[in-house]
Amino acid sequence: MKRNTLSALLGLALAAAPAAQAAESPLSYTYVEAHYNNLNIDVVDDLDLSGNGGGINASLAFGESDFYGFAGYETASGEFVDVDFDLGRLTGGVGYALPIDERFHVLGEVAYVDYRGEASRDGESEDANVDGYRVSVGLRGLMADNLEGIAKIGYTLVEDSGYTLFDGAVAEMGVRWHIDRAWSAGLSTELGDGINSFKLGLRLQW
Repeated sequence: MKRNTLSALLGLALAAAPAAQAAESPLSYTYVEAHYNNLNIDVVDDLDLSGNGGGINASLAFGESDFYGFAGYETASGEFVDVDFDLGRLTGGVGYALPIDERFHVLGEVAYVDYRGEASRDGESEDANVDGYRVSVGLRGLMADNLEGIAKIGYTLVEDSGYTLFDGAVAEMGVRWHIDRAWSAGLSTELGDGINSFKLGLRLQW
């Protein structure tokens, strides 16, 4: 059902696109994006899992209200000693973009986050699931006509049945080069207590 939510938001975003019309503003909140990612998570003390994978993000602006909805799903796979593992992260939430002017926006977001993991060895596997929430504030703006920057700081709590995966601050930073009004390429990182990630993506916005 959670993946169906992402699919529904992605479908709504695509349906909202004007036929053969590029984005009106570089700071659009309606887009779809595919990315490569490298993800590192501290699962427990002295056990770090690091893997590579990909993901997809979608965002949909709610008319002229400055509110928007967003969702994303990403995976990463790797190997620890002789154990193969797969990690998955689903994110979904709402945000508000307060325009300072046409080039800079202050952001506020709240999101649900869900982590899933599977470990396999010699034909046997085990999986686990833990979820929680994230709140963040930040600044998004144009540093040049075709160069965008974003920085957010937030708090994430992900726990279940006495096990805490994350409980602390997380910072996100990124830059984006606007190829034209519709297409852009972005590089971003996420740093926090127990997690760090690197992403390289291509976005279509309108």
